[in-house]
Amino acid sequence: MDDDQTLRSMVLDDAYQVVRVLADGPSGRTELVTLDGEGPMVRKRIPAAIANASAWAQLIDLDEPLLPHIESLYRMPDELVVVYTYVPGDSLRDVVGRSGALHPDRVVSIAIDLCRALAALHARGVVHRDITPGNVILARDGAHLLDLGIARRRTEGRSHDTTHLGTWGFAAPEQFGFAQTDARSDVYGLGRLMGYMLTGVLPADESFEALLSDPTVVDARVAGVVARATAFEPSARYQSAEELGTALRALSTEPVGDAPVRPSPHETAANEGDGLGQRSAPVVEAGTAGYASGPTGGAAQPVDERSFTDAPLSARIAAILAWAASGLWALVLGIVGLLQLVSKEPEWWIAQHAMALAALAGIVAFWREVYRALLLRDPYRTNPHPLRLLFKNVCIISAVVFITFFLVAFILPSKPISG
Repeated sequence: MDDDQTLRSMVLDDAYQVVRVLADGPSGRTELVTLDGEGPMVRKRIPAAIANASAWAQLIDLDEPLLPHIESLYRMPDELVVVYTYVPGDSLRDVVGRSGALHPDRVVSIAIDLCRALAALHARGVVHRDITPGNVILARDGAHLLDLGIARRRTEGRSHDTTHLGTWGFAAPEQFGFAQTDARSDVYGLGRLMGYMLTGVLPADESFEALLSDPTVVDARVAGVVARATAFEPSARYQSAEELGTALRALSTEPVGDAPVRPSPHETAANEGDGLGQRSAPVVEAGTAGYASGPTGGAAQPVDERSFTDAPLSARIAAILAWAASGLWALVLGIVGLLQLVSKEPEWWIAQHAMALAALAGIVAFWREVYRALLLRDPYRTNPHPLRLLFKNVCIISAVVFITFFLVAFILPSKPISG
């Protein structure tokens, strides 16, 4: 960017008035804004390292009401900023969170709308890559697909995407480095989303596959469409959103069953959000954790986040052991520091070895916790609560370590005491 472009972008950026912050995380910041009294609009600020301006630019002149309508698209020195119209309505995440599984006829209707939106994107060479409950708004005119925060344009000849992003449970296998994503990756995501709507549970849930294959829960014809859409091998799926839409419209010509609608096992609770039906959806990057800033969702707690008590028993045990080890580390360091304070003849080498062993134990504990929280492929990895607790533990124990070593450095004699 030259200086003139930067100045124009900064002037435009300052012209918007922030009503409230909808979401803020490593993948960007999303705000509800107005401009000279007009709005509300959604402003999404995406870090330059992961922003794909070319994907967003395809929406500028795209006449598809079920996709975001771009008001402004400009670059700041370290981020891409997108402003688009606000869509009033409830996120699919909130709807299923309140009501549980949806009737198959409604699921088919929503999926047909999303196929239409995806077909328009794919015609421009854009792959959405994050078709999740939080990124779908149910409005009066249909189901809107929002947030192209991790969308990419397909590049012919490339073996895989440069950035591996996606929401665990909904993202196609190729999004994690197996191959380059394409329209079939979004077909997979939409199939998983249909399974979520039909069962009322997340794809990462241990009961998801069993419920989806149970004809007393999900109509067999709809389950068959979902199974083909979510095949592991892309060539075995529907090859386009149009093809999936055709299969769904064939189902919509007659009722697709009266399977009982299951209540949601997830309780909604107040959480960060804008209270206007739009918030962010979590995304998981290979080896790291982050939350995409997106205008999706509502004030209720996302149903794709588990509480600690809902996590698998093995995950809970591992986390408890990690936290216990962290606490033990802090306790050992505190005791060593105290002993140095009250001892008349402190044993310097004992303090050294004790602190080294304690530090090693703490490091192992923290890595174990990170591993359980981020990398294992089970529902526990989508829960942000252990990450917040981990950060809190790191801060507290780092403070204990600093204070302990500070005391030891000033209390011990300048030379080791020999026996």
